[in-house]
Amino acid sequence: MNDNIKNDIIAKSQMKIAISNLETEELKRPKRNLSKLVATFILTIGTTAGLVYAGNVVYEKIWKEPISYQATQKITEEEKAECISEEEAKKIGSEYFKKIGLSNDETIQNITLERNWSEKENNWFMTYGKASLEIDGKTGNLKSVSIPTNNYKIPEKYAITRQEAKKVAYELLEKYKPENSQGTYELLSLRGNSSEADSYIWYAEFYKKYDNLINPAEKILIGWIPTINSLYCLEINNYAYENNEQIISKEEATEIAKNKEKQINPEGHIKNIQAEIKIEQMNESVFLREKYGKDYESGKWNKEKIGENGYKLKNDAVFYKTDGRVRKVWRVTMEYEKIDKDNLLHYYSYYVDATTGEIIGGEIGDLLTYEDNLKLDVYNMV
Repeated sequence: MNDNIKNDIIAKSQMKIAISNLETEELKRPKRNLSKLVATFILTIGTTAGLVYAGNVVYEKIWKEPISYQATQKITEEEKAECISEEEAKKIGSEYFKKIGLSNDETIQNITLERNWSEKENNWFMTYGKASLEIDGKTGNLKSVSIPTNNYKIPEKYAITRQEAKKVAYELLEKYKPENSQGTYELLSLRGNSSEADSYIWYAEFYKKYDNLINPAEKILIGWIPTINSLYCLEINNYAYENNEQIISKEEATEIAKNKEKQINPEGHIKNIQAEIKIEQMNESVFLREKYGKDYESGKWNKEKIGENGYKLKNDAVFYKTDGRVRKVWRVTMEYEKIDKDNLLHYYSYYVDATTGEIIGGEIGDLLTYEDNLKLDVYNMV
């Protein structure tokens, strides 16, 4: 008999015996323990099947090892087949350019499907007069619009106040935000390209808000010419938040992150640990830290040295990408003791999924989040 078949039969027999023993034991115990026993049993046999146990509920694991790819501008025929057609992209682009008030006499002059190798994405890029537009190749969703100021005649009296800019920003948000967008966007950043009195371009950054949490992956940046309120630039990040349930406690998340830290950095000296609930996007950071260690932490993992102080990207550089799911996590930040000149890493944050307890990403940085940094920016006039 084939060894694999034999092992499979043994494993199934052992499972049947375990279930039988569980039922026998349960006859001797109070009924109120049954659900707990069954849940524990499911946890024991389900871990290898892609399940994790939290409380009395079994959840499917969400973390998958990142896929690897090399930096290349070449787009395969298979990838092209997954994208919307050139005609579809042209239609989307033309309609949007007309919607924002550009001349109907203009036509799309250039359109190409281009590779964003750093994100392993293929996007349609097109020009319309002096304006340009980028569309997600797979979904057809608008990603960015850029219109140079020389497309507009800057008014002689263009100065507006911070209060006026804030009011206009919300009006433009309603005009340019994705169609069928639900929920609330919060203005976190408002700034001009100069002092308040001299700014002839204003920029506003909005983020989608869920209760008291901000999703950094659902962002709209709007730049406009004041008084005429003509669009200068628009960037849209539209990665939807899954609104997963919070099951894992702060203490559990902290312990999970500490255990991972011991594996990756056993000789590290932790000065302080801070944990808070946030919305974050799954990424490959912890995976890279495990795989490349200090080279990743210093930013040299895909580079080779040239000369005395220079570096360049390796010809065979390999990058990694995750699913990019957006989840509620415990952002557990380690603050390290600064023990010597070679210890360049002062902070590292682990993203511990609030439902499954899996580590789904991380970030090299400081104790402040993107939200904190925006609010503390001295040029931010919100």
